[in-house]
Amino acid sequence: MLARAIPWAGQNAQEGVTLITTPLTTPRSVTVVGAGLAGLRTAERLRHRGYEGRIVLLGAEEHRPYDRPPLSKQVLRGEVDAVWLQTEERYASLDATMMLGHRIEQLDTGRRAFREGGAWRSYDVLVIATGVSPRRVPGLGGSVLRTLNDAHDLRGRLGPDTRLAIVGAGLIGCEVAASARSIGAAVDLVDVLPGPLIRVVGAEVCGLVADLHREHGVRLHMGTAAALAGTSRDGTVRLALDDGTELEADVVLEAIGGVPETGWLAGSGLQLDDGVVCDATGRAAERVYAVGDVARWDGHRGEHWTNAGEQADRVAAAILGQQPAPAGPAYWWSDQYDIKLQGLGSPAPDDTVHLIKWGPKQRTVALYARDGRLTGAVGFSAAAAVMKLRGDIATGTPVAEVLDRLGH
Repeated sequence: MLARAIPWAGQNAQEGVTLITTPLTTPRSVTVVGAGLAGLRTAERLRHRGYEGRIVLLGAEEHRPYDRPPLSKQVLRGEVDAVWLQTEERYASLDATMMLGHRIEQLDTGRRAFREGGAWRSYDVLVIATGVSPRRVPGLGGSVLRTLNDAHDLRGRLGPDTRLAIVGAGLIGCEVAASARSIGAAVDLVDVLPGPLIRVVGAEVCGLVADLHREHGVRLHMGTAAALAGTSRDGTVRLALDDGTELEADVVLEAIGGVPETGWLAGSGLQLDDGVVCDATGRAAERVYAVGDVARWDGHRGEHWTNAGEQADRVAAAILGQQPAPAGPAYWWSDQYDIKLQGLGSPAPDDTVHLIKWGPKQRTVALYARDGRLTGAVGFSAAAAVMKLRGDIATGTPVAEVLDRLGH
């Protein structure tokens, strides 16, 4: 891990910052706030695009950048302690100043400065990549899974005799349910929505996800909310569900999504609305950009792994005045039991869904269409079928042509 102790660019903002209103063709330095996937990828793409100036990567956590998707899978199952995003050698070759355990307290875009550790520091170009924090159920007091420390804590509390209640049946909730079942824990999965992953795959396909979890012994409680009913002396937590069911659990996990980490941006001069509001290039203000889960680009905020990498390249291009690579259809994946779910595109709830069986192993593939044209696809361990549809989704190929090509 490279953490060179070299001075900050610019002078202390409390001593006065000289604002440069004419954009620089090539900035002297780029400060990235957030050392997760989006922040690291931004630094990498700047170097890849030929930037030779100074890069400062600030992370609130003390760990070097790690991959979050394995937290609910390999890390939780005890197969690995962490999956690092780069090797020590690659971090060093990035030639960036990585400062871990540094949480930014305030931003002032007018003075082009931020406060960290009680001191104001100036920046030349700033990239916000602070991600999200877990959304909480009021009064529930359960565990959350967002950081590496969260995953290690939860892993230490799970075992073959553990009763786990998960509130929230999105990607994290479903992945934790699968991982917990694989080590023998009893799992109750609760959600106010009618089915698991319904926001991601829609009403028809979420039924297949529900069947998958039932087949592996997960007890589903869909269409109902959970509230804390009490805690026994032995630590057993009692949950009261809206449908009258009462659950007992040794561990309760809250997995109801994330809230953009924008508290430190109050009064910054940036527009905040379910994230940092940006244009189509990631620009939030003069010399300020945002990427990843915290960023709301053109009215949309996405929390998928590939989204962070694509936005990082587009922001790097914007900072350097270069042309970005064309963006492809949105992509996500999720490993649950022995199934790899993969999704492409941005289907709407009222899209027509075509469920087919594909290939010699009869894998399930869902094709989504609007006005007869392909808008998205979801496959159940059917990567060879789904991943070839990127171009069709981007151009809106007639779904009849795609069905014919897949043998239907």
